[in-house]
Amino acid sequence: MYSPVVFILLLFSASIVSALSLSTCWKSSLGVNASYGPLKDLRIDAINFCHNFSSNPLIVPAGSFIFGFQSAMWIGNFSSLDSCTATFNQIVSDCYGSANPVLPVTLGGNNTDSGGANLAISFGTAAIL
Repeated sequence: MYSPVVFILLLFSASIVSALSLSTCWKSSLGVNASYGPLKDLRIDAINFCHNFSSNPLIVPAGSFIFGFQSAMWIGNFSSLDSCTATFNQIVSDCYGSANPVLPVTLGGNNTDSGGANLAISFGTAAIL
């Protein structure tokens, strides 16, 4: 059994790690006459980007990809396909919002996976990467 001090330090460490995994979301004012992909499409795009992308983002150190109204750009290598998918989905969860499944609350966001790759996702044509 852990002592109370060790237990508190473990909880504090876990909260720091959790806080570091939050995405940085971009401005909340959406572009005029811009088109946005629905939330359900972004969940499919995560799998397509990380698992079916012709230039595998695990081994290609940088690139960009446009899918429908959305676009993504990355720099660095992802630690795994699952980490890539989790990072993509984390950005969507943190930055798209859930109040309206067809209109995001921000233009997009970025996050870094455990392998050090920085992924940025734009949710629409207002900020094509």
